[in-house]
Amino acid sequence: MKKLFLTALILGATTLFAQVDKPVEMPYVDYPMVKGDHDEVAQQYCLICHSWGYILNQGKKSRPYWKGTVQKMVNEFKAPISKEDQQTITNYLVKHYGYETTSAH
Repeated sequence: MKKLFLTALILGATTLFAQVDKPVEMPYVDYPMVKGDHDEVAQQYCLICHSWGYILNQGKKSRPYWKGTVQKMVNEFKAPISKEDQQTITNYLVKHYGYETTSAH
């Protein structure tokens, strides 16, 4: 058991000291936001914690989904978003990155 631990420790430590011969460049990926309809409110709050790409990767979602997601950011992650701005953000997301649901009666 000690040999296994020692081997794991040595292998783990060697990666800490690994050298790279040339600079590492991270690729830039542009995730453009649709402008208008209060996009500045979405930018103000959403981009504080995550990239716009994270939002785009959700795919087209319904109003209940986006409303719940915005509420989750406020309730669980303590995003300081007023009720009015929550509605503005939800409306923006539904219009540009979602769809309205219709209920059949």
